Amino acid sequence: MPIVSATGKILATFGTYYRERRSPTTQERAVVEFLSQTAAIAIERAQAQQVLQAAEIELRQHAQQLEVKVQERTVRLRDTITELETFSYSVSHDMRAPLRAMQAFARILEEECGEQVSDDGKGYIRRIISASERMDRLIQDMLVYSRLAPANLEMERVDTHALFTGIIQSYPQFHDDAVRIRILNPLPAVKGNETALNQCFANLLNNGIKFARPGIKPEIDVSAETRGDTARITFRDNGVGIDASQWEKIFGLFYRVNRATEGTGIGLAIVKKAMERMNGSVGLTSEPGQGSAFYLELARGDD
Repeated sequence: MPIVSATGKILATFGTYYRERRSPTTQERAVVEFLSQTAAIAIERAQAQQVLQAAEIELRQHAQQLEVKVQERTVRLRDTITELETFSYSVSHDMRAPLRAMQAFARILEEECGEQVSDDGKGYIRRIISASERMDRLIQDMLVYSRLAPANLEMERVDTHALFTGIIQSYPQFHDDAVRIRILNPLPAVKGNETALNQCFANLLNNGIKFARPGIKPEIDVSAETRGDTARITFRDNGVGIDASQWEKIFGLFYRVNRATEGTGIGLAIVKKAMERMNGSVGLTSEPGQGSAFYLELARGDD
């Protein structure tokens, strides 16, 4: 009697013998068929257990190999982070020092030798100062971005209302008569990193001022709303606005919609990276000539 698997494969044969030559009875045939079916179940189960044991052994081996690889990559990542931090320190001190020297000597030349320099020469001096200042800002922005990328930001409860008012008081360009910044309603506490949020707020306010429409006083309204466990803080300006085709691109590193406007093209990239590191998000709605509304979303930090 063949022992057949559930898929129809013959696994073995089951035989029964008699002392004398004769045909099996119906009952005997039924018993043999039952025993064959039982044997098929037992064999398949044993084979399945063997396959499972082999798979478990292979899985453990893979897990051990993966753990070793993870440890190796963690060590390499730590080394890379250390190298980046060293590089950032070098950039901050060694590369900015010549720029500051260029700025200082150019200003001395402009102040003390201005009468001896032609109009073209004065223009060249101003270009040197402007270019070195822009390069200095670019280096500083790159340093901020590089520190955000690998860092584990310490998350805490942040009083965004107090943080925002502190920024307004600390930066002269934000309480100038040529700019109007209003808080329309109290800003909520959020779960985030105060230093990173300070950078995000300052960058969005600077953008609102920088991209003002010609001849129109920059106005920025800051408001907040809560949706369940999420808080949204919106910065709405009356600036030049941004076409919808540019909305995703402007958060890219070094991307600038208008090359004629001063900037490094890193400010919004810093905002996006910082929000990602705080498990939040940034987005906008905008229309050319009608201003823009940038919003930050983070988990609420209610006690």
